[in-house]
Amino acid sequence: MAALSPLGRVPKRRPRSRPRYRLRFRRAIPALVMILGLCALAGSVWLRVLDRVDAGAAAAGCGGASPSAGPLDPRRVQVRVYNSTDREGLAKQVSGQLRERGFAVLTAANDPLVDLRRVSGSAEVRYGRAGAKQAELIRRQVPGAKLYLDRGRGDSVVDLALGAAYKRLSTAAELAKGRQGIAAPAAGASPAPAC
Repeated sequence: MAALSPLGRVPKRRPRSRPRYRLRFRRAIPALVMILGLCALAGSVWLRVLDRVDAGAAAAGCGGASPSAGPLDPRRVQVRVYNSTDREGLAKQVSGQLRERGFAVLTAANDPLVDLRRVSGSAEVRYGRAGAKQAELIRRQVPGAKLYLDRGRGDSVVDLALGAAYKRLSTAAELAKGRQGIAAPAAGASPAPAC
């Protein structure tokens, strides 16, 4: 039984309205589509930027080869060995050992920067931006060696300055732990051209 109004009529029901959350969601759809489109556009721009950065880094390397193209051959690493200690003949001894390992040793002498830059620890590997990979390879050869980036250097030649704490070169077992990026020269192979 329906309740009567004071005038004696049955009140009419109001038509059901749509819930408000559906209207709000429909208004937000264009904004969401625009935001997703902008995110996709920004992502594609960043991928292009990162590809250009990778291509630039590969072009800066020796011969335009990418760092992942293969391991670094010790014959392609040019190194100058310097003695920063009072021990006689240390640079000559270490340069001979590095030659046996296949490195291209340019010179063995006393450190020309001994008065300007004191070597603390076993050794210091000085390098320019072009010789970063070569410097890492030389650093692995001497336990405890530290890297020093010489910002004014433009070539890939690496300087190995031996300090007072120098005892020996790394053993084969120590080198095997960090073997990635190192290629041993094949017996009887002709040397690779230097950069």
